[in-house]
Amino acid sequence: MAARTPFSYQVSAYDCVPISFINALAYLFERDDIPPLVIQKIYLYCLDTVTAQGELGHGTTGLAVALLGNWLQKYREGSFALSTTYLDREKVNCTGRSQLEECLNRKGTALVRLHTGKKLWHYVLALSMDDEWFYAFDPCRRKKKSIVKGAVEYLLDAREQQPNLRIRRQWLDTLSNRKRFALGTLRERECLLIERPKLNECYPG
Repeated sequence: MAARTPFSYQVSAYDCVPISFINALAYLFERDDIPPLVIQKIYLYCLDTVTAQGELGHGTTGLAVALLGNWLQKYREGSFALSTTYLDREKVNCTGRSQLEECLNRKGTALVRLHTGKKLWHYVLALSMDDEWFYAFDPCRRKKKSIVKGAVEYLLDAREQQPNLRIRRQWLDTLSNRKRFALGTLRERECLLIERPKLNECYPG
């Protein structure tokens, strides 16, 4: 089996979504199975926000994430096929047997939006969960191991496609926008599940 492409980090302060999409593809496929059109579409859809000053590209909206997920769901080429599910509000959680955890248990992945303070939001790539922790790849490279003492840790020794961030599940599911690296209030929650469909679920678009 060919080696997977290592995860990539952001090249600016605003491209966490397109980089996380590309990391999701690297996690699910070998390099030769990823069509170049898919990479092109990721950058066409993303970085669509407009600031109050009329500046374009300072982030990616949830609408763009949902639209790109819908496009990826329909696109087929060779062995490339994806199943995506956009979740928002109360559907995004990590308590009990959530849709997010079930996707990760099937070896899928997910783009998950986290609150990072000062009304800022940031997407990470979910990789796994255990009874206590949520593990993800954060495309923003960080220098400190402890982000929130006892609740959010940056794993400095992560390699290739290993998680570099872990968050206590209880902290992650906090219904508040005042805690860093939490899902936040129900109104603000967004997530895109991404996985490879079973062979009998693949069909021409």
